[in-house]
Parts: sequence; C-alpha cells; structure tokens
Amino acid sequence: MGELAAELAALFADGFLRRLHVARTRRRLAAGRPVRVPCAVRSERPGRQHGYVNGRLHITPGAARVGFRSRVLGHIELACGGTFHETEPDAWHSQDWAATAYLPPGDGHPVLLQVDSRYLPLVRAALVDPRAVRKG
Repeated sequence: MGELAAELAALFADGFLRRLHVARTRRRLAAGRPVRVPCAVRSERPGRQHGYVNGRLHITPGAARVGFRSRVLGHIELACGGTFHETEPDAWHSQDWAATAYLPPGDGHPVLLQVDSRYLPLVRAALVDPRAVRKG
C-alpha cells in the first residue's frame, strides 16, 4: 500500500510541477526571454542515431533557429519556418509525450520530436513562426 501511495504522490507532484514550468515558460517567451523545453529528438537522416535522444530545446523568441542540446548528440540547430506532420501513435513513448515530425525548410529529412503535450503548442509556434511566441 505504501508503494502505491508513493507512486501516486510522485505522479501528482510531477503533473503539478510540470504545469508550473509550462506556465513559467509561456511567461518567459511572452517577455522575449529564452527558454529550455525538455524533449526527445530522433532524426530520419541517414547516418544519424535512430533512437530517441533526450535533451532540451533552447528557444529564443524571434531567432531564426532553435537549438537542441543533449549529452549524447551535443548541439544541433533546427531552422525555423518549416512544417509539422503528425507521426503514428505507436511511435510515442507515453500518452503524455506527444510525437510530431518537423520538416525544416529546404531539408528532405524530418526530425521527430517528442515533447510533453503541454509544451507542444509552444514548440510548434517557436519552430513555425518564431515571432509568434513573443507578445506583440
């Protein structure tokens, strides 16, 4: 019974803390300040690692690129202004982490992003139109 209570406490605490971090991220983006969003990335490009790699997206409002940093891959730049395409639901890690494919402009290889579903609108806005995340 104690294990169940501990798992439920961790589940509720994670949801509460994640909700606070999403609200803080929105406020910082609206103020024009850079943010870091936890996510996992997988590339369809030949020669790249085919599994998801955990890291963080570094988003700066109005910037032409969004950076992804991880311990495994180092720093990767994603050009803004591309398009999003939905991936198959069986490619998801879990129900809370939405998977979506981002196709950078002028590149034939999509980058698959998995991000908590509460961050997904922010990530989409930052990659499609970086000026849209800043308060007008």
